Amino acid sequence: MNIIFMRHGEATDNVEEVLSDREIYWSTLTDKGRKTVEESLEFLPNKIDKIYVSPFPRTIETAHFVYEKYPDAEVVIEERLHEIKYGKYSGKKNNLELDETRLKQIAGDYFSRFGEYGENKFEIETRLSEFLCDVYKNNFNDNTIMIVSHGSITSYMKRILSIKSEHIKTGKVEEFLNVDFEPLFKYMKRLEEVKNERIKERLQLVESLNISSDLKERLEEVSKKEFNNVSFSNEDFFNFIEGLNTNKLICVKNSIFTEEIILVCFYNNFVNFVEKWINHYIDLGIKNFVLIDNNSDDGSTSLLEKYVDKVNISFWKIDDEYNSYKMNGWRQQILEFYGKNKDYLIVHSNELFVYQNYKTVLLKDYLKLKKRPYIKSLVLNVYSRYSDSNLDDFKFVDKGTYRITNDKSYGQSFYGGPETRVLGVNSLLQKIPFISYTGRELLLNEHFYYPWEINEEAELCMYLLNYEFFEKYKNVSFYDSDISILTDDIAY
Repeated sequence: MNIIFMRHGEATDNVEEVLSDREIYWSTLTDKGRKTVEESLEFLPNKIDKIYVSPFPRTIETAHFVYEKYPDAEVVIEERLHEIKYGKYSGKKNNLELDETRLKQIAGDYFSRFGEYGENKFEIETRLSEFLCDVYKNNFNDNTIMIVSHGSITSYMKRILSIKSEHIKTGKVEEFLNVDFEPLFKYMKRLEEVKNERIKERLQLVESLNISSDLKERLEEVSKKEFNNVSFSNEDFFNFIEGLNTNKLICVKNSIFTEEIILVCFYNNFVNFVEKWINHYIDLGIKNFVLIDNNSDDGSTSLLEKYVDKVNISFWKIDDEYNSYKMNGWRQQILEFYGKNKDYLIVHSNELFVYQNYKTVLLKDYLKLKKRPYIKSLVLNVYSRYSDSNLDDFKFVDKGTYRITNDKSYGQSFYGGPETRVLGVNSLLQKIPFISYTGRELLLNEHFYYPWEINEEAELCMYLLNYEFFEKYKNVSFYDSDISILTDDIAY
């Protein structure tokens, strides 16, 4: 099989030197780019049987010139030929972060990503290897195929096929005759080995844990299926395991609980919010509290101890540095301690859980009507009109600024609110605070559970009012025409 690689001609983003953390879709050829493509046609062979094209206007436009010369050629728009996804980065022309990732890749690092949500070497080479494997399967030995793509992608494919430079035909395009695909199959085996090495490392750690068989089975499943999840990195995995396995989580005073909802909350220095917080949950009918002090030094625990005659409170403490993924491991350990087949409400010390008619309907009665094992909430950042207001004046929330995206793993993700409106920050705003725990759910992420289907199954019918937001940005004004006054009767 003969393969011709052709890069798209000069495009508008090349001329403008646009630097983006997303693929630039609507970039088209310049006049110079069209001329270069037309000149390249002179170096093409007499016959091309099939043309594979990256799914972007600049590559499709380039391929169209070729198609006009070879109208009998089959044309395939191939999604896997898209440009490298670089994720979030600084946007500077000589970007050190991207250069460092490239150097790591050259040194054999398959999992360091370009930017926060960009691709890594494993993903890039896997998609391109799978594409080249399909090329091999779906074409005859004597076929001549053309691949119209981007420079970086072309370079990756040549390395995967171990094509030597002396095979290049002189001209504006690169033609390789009688390509040997054996290096491709060897490389695909290497990618499988890289995958298995990472999974093995995870499984060995899971096997050493002293946890229930159900939980261990779930973690083994995550180790295998989510070994390269962009939103749950290897570092996140190990932090979760560290939290789940820590012996620093100590029960100071364990209370006898009723057969009702157990509220779980880790806290650090919230003395100014303690009374408003705990009275809110007592008013919702919560009788069982598991409260874990994470390095408080402001007297928060002393204030909470005043409520032991009103409700059942188990006091715990943990002397460890906060990390959101470690904390999810701590939470999982708490759930394992108090047991499965129970209902839990998991909230932060800066969050108030509300629902329709929450001032007159107890939470347990509301949940009986819902009959759901998981309840999803939208986080509403509350704020006051003036920066010197007290907590009772936090009656404002954003309206009309929220949006939904869909993730192939998690399903729906919610963004928006004043952080997005004023600061351009897209923090995730959904959580699943209520869960009927069976012992097989993993609290891997602050906003999602595993198995991921839980996130679709959970009904969005409640809110979490977040009071930390104002403290973080107390010198910023969020009050404008796009706000709404929070009322007791939450609308759904």
